[in-house]
Order: sequence, then C-alpha cells, then structure tokens
Amino acid sequence: MHSLLYLTSAAWIATFVAAIATSRVGPSNAICTQKIYDLDISSYNYMFQNVQSDANMTYLTKLNQEYVGSFPYASNFSDEYEAGIMEVTGTYGISGTLCVPLTGEKNASNVQYLIHGIGYDSSYWDFAVGDDETYSYVYASAAAGIATFRYDRLGTGLSEAPPDAYNVVQKPTDVAIAIKFAEMLRSGEIGTKAYSKIVLVGHSYGSIQSQALTTLAPTAVDGVVLTAYSANATALPLWWSSTAYTTASLVFPTRFSPAELTNAYLVTESIWTSQLNYWYFPGYSQSIADYARATEQPVTQGVLFTIANNITAAPEFKGAVRVITGANDWIFCYSNCFAVPPNSTEPNIPAYVQELYPAASYFDTYIPANTGHIINLHYSAPETFQNMIQFAETVFTAL
Repeated sequence: MHSLLYLTSAAWIATFVAAIATSRVGPSNAICTQKIYDLDISSYNYMFQNVQSDANMTYLTKLNQEYVGSFPYASNFSDEYEAGIMEVTGTYGISGTLCVPLTGEKNASNVQYLIHGIGYDSSYWDFAVGDDETYSYVYASAAAGIATFRYDRLGTGLSEAPPDAYNVVQKPTDVAIAIKFAEMLRSGEIGTKAYSKIVLVGHSYGSIQSQALTTLAPTAVDGVVLTAYSANATALPLWWSSTAYTTASLVFPTRFSPAELTNAYLVTESIWTSQLNYWYFPGYSQSIADYARATEQPVTQGVLFTIANNITAAPEFKGAVRVITGANDWIFCYSNCFAVPPNSTEPNIPAYVQELYPAASYFDTYIPANTGHIINLHYSAPETFQNMIQFAETVFTAL
C-alpha cells in the first residue's frame, strides 16, 4: 500500500493570517466561533499520471477535452492518465465555523451541518452584502433557534490549499473530511457539546459529498437535505467544460497568486459562463451575482475529474431525506426539473434520488420556481430556507 503525506505550508499559514483579520465570521443574530481544525485524514484516491499541477492552460484544456470526450466511460482517459487507487494520508488545516443563536436557541443538543459546493467557500451559507442578510442561511437558522456548523472545503477560503491539485485535492479526500467532521460533531469535539441529532445540508458538490457520507457512514447523521442535486450526473462533464474553467491566478490575479495556488486550481472564465450554469434570469439580482463572482473560490482539476465517480445507493441510511433543486437547474435538470419521461411515475427529476435511499424513514422533494443552480442566492431563497428549516425541525423533534 502506497501512502502520500502533505505537510502544511508556510505560504498557506501566511495567507490564513492575512485573511482572517477581515473575514466575516457570522451573522448578527448568532455567536460564531471560527477555528482551524487540523484533521488527520486517510482516503483511497484516484492516482493520476502524466499530469502536472503547474502545467499551463494549453495542457490543462487538453486534459479537459480528453476527459469530456471519453465520458461517460472514460476508458481512453483512464488508460492514459489514471494509475489505479492509492491510500493518501495527510494532516490538513480546515477552517470551520460553529454558529449558535444569540437568543432563543431551540433543540440545543442538535445542529445543522452545512457543506458548500464548487465556486464558493462556506460563506455560501452565510452570504451577505453589507448589512443585507437575506441570503444567509446561517442567519435564517439562527432566527429559528438552530445552530449550524460549516467549513471551507480543502483548497478554498481559509482552509489549506495543497499544491497537488490532482492526487490530494479530489472527491475521496473531501468525503473523508466530511465524514470526520460529522464524527466530531457527534463526539463533542466541536464547540462545547456532543450533538445528539445532526441534519446534514449539502449544496451541489456538497450534496454529492453528503450523499457519499450517507452511503459510507449511514449513522453519522440523522437527516439529509440535498440541494441543487439529482441522481442524473450525465450533465456534470458538460457543465464544467462549458463553464470554461481557467487557472485562478490568471482570472483573479489580485486575489490568487501562483505562490498560493498551483495552476490546476481553477475558476470560471467569465460571469457569463457562470450564468449559464448557476443562475436563472430573471430570478435573481444581478448585484448578488456580481458579488458572488467577485468572491468566487477555486476548484481543482482533480475534483472535477472525480466528482461523478462512485455515486452509489445508501441502502443502510435510515434517516429522513429531502431533495431541494431549483426548477431551472441547468447542471442536474438541463433547466427543467419537471421534464420527466411521459411514462414516469415520478413528478420531477430530483424525485428519482429516492432510488438511492431504499431504507429512508421519509423522502420528499421541493422544487422552487424560477430558480437556477445557486438556490441560496435567487429571489426564492427566503421561502427555500424556511422549507429547509422545517425539515430540520421535523428531524430534531422526531422520536
């Protein structure tokens, strides 16, 4: 068995120290504690060969073409660029934030556990422009008396960004980190208490990780909300190829530098490619979309190459499941989540996720209208937040 160890870099520490001084910790109605958790993580990763994290965009684009061209079977790509599975171990500094309601906390022994998707860090869950907290799910949860825990995925926000953007920062590593934090919430290693009930809430790639968590660790959480998600992963390669991902330090040179991130850390090339995949006009404010673009976070090519791998059922998960996907989600519904086959027994595309959860105690879907992939940032967000909170409260109070 091979092992790969990555040690924290001085460059990352300097970036963290500079960033933490100006970063928002949480909303006005919550007491929030942000800290770096040094996690010892072991995962079985896909080993890539003939790739370089510091290759130029010409070569990175060539890799994208070859991967998408071989999808869904990827046999030619696998033969050329994959060298099997290897155990990867490392200690990673991950930034996590626990927010407890300032007043009126209910179900104090319970917590919502939030995992963000691609293009964001955990501020996705506490999105605020100035004093406007309309789009902050952490704020809405605190107003309902519910605590939340969120973290910046490896390679985003204040978390560590390993230079190996292929063999380290990929889906299996992210899933192992997600499982670790769930275990820590349950055992009392986060905050001042052990949480008896946990509702996991994912967005997009965060939902992919959440679904994997319920498969690999079915008792780690008590309920799961999969937002911006469906069981149809066929559009994923088309999504990130059409989004024209480009080296982050080239697109945002004042925010990212080659000293911080290797070239295979990528962001969308323009706001218009982001609109195609993430937004549904006119269901959102352009000023919100502009701010989201200005604060966009990178994703590694390793994550993009592994994101759709091994999406399997969770036959042992017995908790409650809700899927919330915008009616016009491009990535998981090709912009029409009600476009089911004429002979379908399901009312919408996300409803097919129920096939992944044969033992779930409860399953349903919620499809907000006039809403694209970034459901937290469309005009429908306040109603969607209340739907999510209602689900969490139902799980918390269930016997």
